[in-house]
Amino acid sequence: MTSIRLTATAAALASLFATAPLAAQAKPPVAPPAAGQMDHSKMMDHSKMDHGAAKADGWKELDAYHMLMMATWHPAKDKNDLAPIRAKATEMVASAKLLAASKGPMSCQKPELLKAQAGLPVETEKVATMVAAKAADADLKAGLKVLHDRFDVLEECAGAGMKH
Repeated sequence: MTSIRLTATAAALASLFATAPLAAQAKPPVAPPAAGQMDHSKMMDHSKMDHGAAKADGWKELDAYHMLMMATWHPAKDKNDLAPIRAKATEMVASAKLLAASKGPMSCQKPELLKAQAGLPVETEKVATMVAAKAADADLKAGLKVLHDRFDVLEECAGAGMKH
């Protein structure tokens, strides 16, 4: 009699496990929003990302500037928080100068990238001058956007992995 109960129990468990995946599959998948409808800034917290995968072929000066750009641009763009750029403007200028004086990998030795690299300190100093002059938030945010857009040219050097 005990073996009949065990067999019945085993059969019931086998039936349960065999149907469980089917029940889970019965629910329709949730479709992600179309690419044009996605708000990247709300979906990603750059402060918690592992940026190790976004390195520019070992170009540490570009990586360092990129980290500063992310720490200042995203709060300004996403939350209208200009405190980070006001606090880090001088550090960004120093980083831009180091980047301009450094030699990137061969994949970055294209004329448009070299031009962007050489011009980065001047563009960064413009933003730092705005910070020092206590520019209005809207003006500073616009200046930072111009700087970010110019920096995007250099991000090409790292390929799609560095884009944020």
